[in-house]
Amino acid sequence: MQAVRRCPRLALVLLALAAAATAQAADDGFYVAGSMGRSSEAYDPYTFNLHGANVGYALGVGYRAFGALAGELNYTNFGRANGGANYVDTSALGLFALGFLPIPVVDLYGRLGFADWRTNANSPGLSFSRTGADLAYGVGGGMHFGSIGVRVEYTRFSVSHASDIDLASIGLTWTLL
Repeated sequence: MQAVRRCPRLALVLLALAAAATAQAADDGFYVAGSMGRSSEAYDPYTFNLHGANVGYALGVGYRAFGALAGELNYTNFGRANGGANYVDTSALGLFALGFLPIPVVDLYGRLGFADWRTNANSPGLSFSRTGADLAYGVGGGMHFGSIGVRVEYTRFSVSHASDIDLASIGLTWTLL
């Protein structure tokens, strides 16, 4: 105990290691996630020349089997891209694998998976829908405080008739203990 009093840095290191052990213990298991942020949509001029930046959101469930790997199923809504009387609504259901770097206290991860997307485009006198399944990928980081976590992430979706669809978001996770 006297060594701790003499070396406050050692006490801080021990406290940080204890916090990391607690955070790591709360990471594994089933979790639910929700996030909100800025979505960006740019559709090809040959399909429907429209660009938009909106509020988008994602809701998901996942399972982190052990510290370095998780699987996640999520629904993403990109909001509505408007251009005069024209508008496009796009959403996706994605299945992802998440790989985490083994860093104490902070979760840094990459995600890779497939998204089953749907686009509904409307303009006066014309409307159509397109669907497909394409690659989706992203990066993120976060921290856990017990069973509650905070995350910041960027996910890009490859949609065949769009040159750019992505979501940059901040959100919460809750690990079910």
